[in-house]
Amino acid sequence: MTSGIYIMTNKSNGNRYVGYSENIEVSYAENIRQLKEGTFGKKFESLVRDFETFGENAFICGVLEVTANDSSLMEKRSKYWKDLIQSEYNQHSS
Repeated sequence: MTSGIYIMTNKSNGNRYVGYSENIEVSYAENIRQLKEGTFGKKFESLVRDFETFGENAFICGVLEVTANDSSLMEKRSKYWKDLIQSEYNQHSS
């Protein structure tokens, strides 16, 4: 189990999504499940649309930062990473 900040990247167009979790591996699997079902969330419409267009194999996941399992710390560090890399899929999620 890895706690921290992760990134999902669309290999087809380079767009990125940054998230955080107390268990990155489980969160990534849950993200994929929700994207397949179309239930990821209305504010992430462009991510859902790209997932439908390019498919699951177009997306890769990586760890940006391992942190302590502390939600306020992870939220703060997630904001830092979103601002730093200007993650396209997070633009309307603040």
